[in-house]
Amino acid sequence: MKSGSQSLPGQPLMLRLAEPRWSSSFERQLRGLAPGGILLAGPLPHSPETLRELLSRISRSLPATPFLAIEEEGGATDPLSALLPPLPSPCAVAAKGPRAAGQVGELIGEALKLLGFNTNFAPGLDLASANAEKTLGTRTFGADPREVAQCGRAFVERLRRHKILACGKYFPGLASVPPATGGELPISGRSMAELWRQDLVPYRELLPQLPLVMMSTAAYKAYDFECPRSAALSAQVVEGLLRTKLGYRGVVVAPQLESQHVHGVLDLGRAAVQSVNAGCDLLVVEKEESWLAMRQALESGKLPDVRLEQALGRIQRAKKGLPQPCGKISRGAWDRLTRRFEELGSGA
Repeated sequence: MKSGSQSLPGQPLMLRLAEPRWSSSFERQLRGLAPGGILLAGPLPHSPETLRELLSRISRSLPATPFLAIEEEGGATDPLSALLPPLPSPCAVAAKGPRAAGQVGELIGEALKLLGFNTNFAPGLDLASANAEKTLGTRTFGADPREVAQCGRAFVERLRRHKILACGKYFPGLASVPPATGGELPISGRSMAELWRQDLVPYRELLPQLPLVMMSTAAYKAYDFECPRSAALSAQVVEGLLRTKLGYRGVVVAPQLESQHVHGVLDLGRAAVQSVNAGCDLLVVEKEESWLAMRQALESGKLPDVRLEQALGRIQRAKKGLPQPCGKISRGAWDRLTRRFEELGSGA
């Protein structure tokens, strides 16, 4: 294994925390693995000060600036609703147009910056459909791909004002994907032409503005007809469609590999290696075995060193100038933000 790959060993991993709180064992895990980022996925601490201190501790424990991420789109069940009045859902926002989407993005961006986050796994760019409603509910901007693109652009631009990295999801789209049943891999039957005219429109318009893109865990017959596999594991979708055809140069995120749509098809280690070989750069995981499998694959030649170097390069470019949490939250600034959340939420 070359020295470049050894220098930042855990960078392709983003640890998903279902219980985001500090402990000595968590600190040891951070220092040992040195992941490229942390996704807070469980209930947040009860105060903004506690949350900011948690993010500061995480950042100080890692050798390189981490992605400090959350998945905040708006809506009564989203993470920030534990600390702030709930914002309208993407569906409700889209009914008022791109300007309203920009307002929500502005408030979310300001809140995340105050708390110490630097990355948001949003916006969702899926199109509304009967299938999407069952899996995503009100988390879509609508059925019209142009309107979804306009709302998504407004949301992303406001996040960027606060130096929050946006992540469009779930590529190449879930509108035609039926809900999974019995742990089976959900499969989209749309043709390449149908995906191009519909699901891919928001990405075709927004990719240059998206530092990160998250893959779908569904399979797409148009690209993997004979051997359906999750888009996060498909070289035809990641390298062929996203990288080559659409020219995307940012960080590609593979969602939680422990999900039933991947795990059960492959063991976790093999899924991690296949995902990186397919062109993904950042793997959202809860277990350390993903990196152990990648290291073993690298040493055996199953994972080319050049592929890992490409991932590290994209991650480092995305992190350039990324702020780290420092200092304390201004109580006055937080109270003013709370009132603005109330005002926007009450007008939904």
